[in-house]
Amino acid sequence: MSNLRRSAIPLYTQIASSLRNEIDTGTWPVGTKMPAINQLADRFGVAAQTMRQAIGLLESEGLVLRRQGVGTVVQNLPRDLRWLNLPTDWVSLVGMLDKLDVRVMLVEASDRMPKVREGEGRPVGAYKYVKRVHYRNDEPFCVVEFYLAAEIYLRAPKMFRKSTVIPVLAKMKSVDVFKVGQSISIGVADAETAKQLDIPLANPVARVRRSISDRKGDAIYIAEALYRSDVIHIDMDLSPGRKGQ
Repeated sequence: MSNLRRSAIPLYTQIASSLRNEIDTGTWPVGTKMPAINQLADRFGVAAQTMRQAIGLLESEGLVLRRQGVGTVVQNLPRDLRWLNLPTDWVSLVGMLDKLDVRVMLVEASDRMPKVREGEGRPVGAYKYVKRVHYRNDEPFCVVEFYLAAEIYLRAPKMFRKSTVIPVLAKMKSVDVFKVGQSISIGVADAETAKQLDIPLANPVARVRRSISDRKGDAIYIAEALYRSDVIHIDMDLSPGRKGQ
């Protein structure tokens, strides 16, 4: 519990996240009665009021129902759509991003520089910075921030404003896409991200960083995307090759 208390995220949202995960993984199946508030409070080392807030958050999401004289009963599993398979190769990445719906532009600026990591290339003189939200079937699922080399952005500003960047880059014969990097980590949604993605505070999110450099070694594109955890999955074939093939 000491780790929870050191976090800037409210205790009840952290506890709700932990219980949400337990419901998702089958610790508390649908129809199961959960322990009493006082028992849960003792388990997490918090006051009963904090535990009531955590359970109240789960109830507002439709996961549990508090019944007078019965207790807290699990009603539903967390939303699990898993429609988006995060690509692990260039062709699949271009194809996936080409289908996304750019809906809400949050920020657009020309006076910001990205923090380019080792191996991502050399920073160029100027970038176009954009932050926006991607939607599918009128539901937000991804918040993305990207930096695109300004001289490339100015070649097709209308296309870059209304479309996802990578498919546009892939179609531009004048752009030399040479090295493409992608890394994935797991985090939790802060208050701003939770609002933008319409998810609970501290809900798990997948943080995907993508970088593109050209043949000269210039970092022409740097992006950080936060995906809702309930829409993504990653499939990879790890089968060992058979001898003789």
